[in-house]
Amino acid sequence: MFDVSGKVCVVTGAGRGIGHAIAMIYARHGGIVVGAARSLDELEQLKKDVEGVGGEALVVRTDVTQRGEVDALAAAAVEKYGTIDVWVNNAGGFVDGAMCDWIDVEADAMARMWTLNVSSYVYGAQAAARVMRDGGRGGSMIFISSLDALNACPGGEGPYGAAKAAITHIMQSMAVELGRYQIRVNAIAPGLVQTPLLEPYLATPEIVRQRAQYYPLGRIGQPADVANAALFMASDASSYVSGATLLVAGGAIFNSDPIRYLQALADA
Repeated sequence: MFDVSGKVCVVTGAGRGIGHAIAMIYARHGGIVVGAARSLDELEQLKKDVEGVGGEALVVRTDVTQRGEVDALAAAAVEKYGTIDVWVNNAGGFVDGAMCDWIDVEADAMARMWTLNVSSYVYGAQAAARVMRDGGRGGSMIFISSLDALNACPGGEGPYGAAKAAITHIMQSMAVELGRYQIRVNAIAPGLVQTPLLEPYLATPEIVRQRAQYYPLGRIGQPADVANAALFMASDASSYVSGATLLVAGGAIFNSDPIRYLQALADA
């Protein structure tokens, strides 16, 4: 049941971290991977990794902040495979100048945060939805969100959390609009996940141990944890799930790192 055999699965930000893990789990479960990232080196390695587990991959260098490049990614998938069955909006992240208290964030940094984490998801969802609608087969779109989308984020992650909260609303609205085409739209909200993006924040084993204390399951998340959820959302096992946010955060329900936030407030 947790199977994507023969499905054409587009994954943005597939060069490393969560995106790479999602692409690989799709390949291991029979999916055809269309991987997008900005780094050609990472894409070449992804292709080798997918082929190494017996899968098939098309890799396309893509800057998701550029609508034309996202449209070209969708077109490349359709040109080679005829359709798109799964689209994972994963590429995103932090932006210099916007990881600060709201009172200090600059307008241009907030705009870049929005473009990377919100506009890019809209571009991807639009491109995928048109293909899925016109093909008449429906499909599954998955937005990688964050635990920060669901709660207040004092201490420097407010603008990031706001962007992730916006895509939660977009996801829900698109789920309602696209349901008539049998297109499902869902989100996955991870807590803290040990990826290259977060290496500066998890620099030592002691820091990892301290952060893990907050999570009721007693550990920091791994990319595979999110990938497992993405497999469920892409497979027919979730055929009646749309408009949902699946929390993948080790039991944490307040925010991704309240100890740090509370300390930041105490130090202010």
